[in-house]
Amino acid sequence: MQAHRVAQARPAGRTVSPCGQQRRRVASLGTVGLLALSGAAAARADPAHPGDPTALAGAQPARPSLPPAPPAQPPAAPERPAAAAPRTQPRAAANFSTFLELRNDYSSGRNGFFNAAVLRGDYAFTRTFSLRADLPLAYAGDIEGQRDVGLGDILIRPLVRVVGTPRFALVLGTDLVLDSATKRALGAGKNQVAPLVQAYVRVARPARLGAQLQHAVSFGGDPERNAIQKSTIREFAIIELPHGFWVSPDQAFTIDHRGAHRVVSTSVLEVGAELSERVQVYVDPGIQVDDRGAVDWLVTGAVRWAFPQRARARAVAVAPVQRAGTEQAAGPRQAAGAEQAAGAGQAAGARQAAGARQTAGE
Repeated sequence: MQAHRVAQARPAGRTVSPCGQQRRRVASLGTVGLLALSGAAAARADPAHPGDPTALAGAQPARPSLPPAPPAQPPAAPERPAAAAPRTQPRAAANFSTFLELRNDYSSGRNGFFNAAVLRGDYAFTRTFSLRADLPLAYAGDIEGQRDVGLGDILIRPLVRVVGTPRFALVLGTDLVLDSATKRALGAGKNQVAPLVQAYVRVARPARLGAQLQHAVSFGGDPERNAIQKSTIREFAIIELPHGFWVSPDQAFTIDHRGAHRVVSTSVLEVGAELSERVQVYVDPGIQVDDRGAVDWLVTGAVRWAFPQRARARAVAVAPVQRAGTEQAAGPRQAAGAEQAAGAGQAAGARQAAGARQTAGE
């Protein structure tokens, strides 16, 4: 390689003797041979040099074989998020509940007084149907000093909620009053049927307005007593206060279509409190004035024991899973979710039975 570089570096115009030319030819032949040997050695040393592909392959060191690439997997389907817990549904404007109540109704006027200790029971078969029964023990006295004690008139009231939303509720029912009084002064002396309709409107979260229309007619009973035919228009409000208190102003007008006192106004202000989730107390002071100016004073006190509504869990259809392992794992989770939902339903029923006041026709 060095000789070749020297030959290329010589000036082209330099004269050379014949002897020198012969030596140059010899040198040139030697240089050509040296270049050929160098090129062959470089070809054997450099694998990238073009040559026999078999020789090049044999000259490279053996490389370990790589593991086969795994087959392409389809993208995994995203896991479905767990079903969110059902939101608590807002209470309807009027809910029925099951409770037992002990109340005392007292009224006093210029003609005497009347007191009735009433055992009241309401049973809610569903959220839309309930049945009430009043069993009164009455005590009456007149201005002449006569006193009578005994059983009063029994009342039975079925109620059906035909519309029930958080903002509005419509309730239909009827009162059936039985002539069960053991003394004349303790009852009306007539059987009565009094259909009614009630409407509730929630104007704010803690406040509801209500109205009731009712018409009562008599049948059977004591033939010596006057027949009864009355209509009642009643407006009321229910305002829930903090810490479990509530107030309820109540105004009613009764029109007697056959009696001597044609119109009677009854004004009541109820104040109540929840002592616990199941126990409530309230008091109803009021005044009653007829069209002739006669005034009767009223007061009612009561204690109520509420019972939780039974939760009716409904079966939920679940899509079948492909893998048995997933199905076995999903089974306990679904069962646990159903138990939690049932427990939450019972707890919510207890809170509603205690927190929501049964206002249908009190």
